[in-house]
Amino acid sequence: MVDKIKEIIEPILQEEQVELVEIIFRREAGRQVLRLLVDRDGGIKLADCTRLNERISQFLDERDIIQESYVIEVDSPGIDRPFKTKRDYERAIGRLVRVTLSERIQDKKEYVARLEEVSDMGVKIDVKKKGLIEIPFEKIVRAREEVEF
Repeated sequence: MVDKIKEIIEPILQEEQVELVEIIFRREAGRQVLRLLVDRDGGIKLADCTRLNERISQFLDERDIIQESYVIEVDSPGIDRPFKTKRDYERAIGRLVRVTLSERIQDKKEYVARLEEVSDMGVKIDVKKKGLIEIPFEKIVRAREEVEF
């Protein structure tokens, strides 16, 4: 069902210039919930989520895709969302990130640094006093954007 929904709503997402980060369709508290996490370069705003919620809900209802009663939620993935794809890393270039490693690189297993570059093999982060450090994707256990103060 998730793949079918994703395929059907893709034209709306493209038109709105929004990327689907995750789609979840499951029973919660006795009701079916369709949760769409969306993002775009520059971030997603509440007004964007509201508009998408209305458009996608109407679109799915007109096509009667989901037979049972359900609730649709369109939301931002949030800043603490872990990076899952190369595109997640690319979107964070120039920003502060927290990267947790499976093994030490230059005597550390965790870095908070500015993400400078993303390649097919991994990332380069700019660590104060150490300069650029190259980290292969296979050594990254978890990575996410870090809040700057």
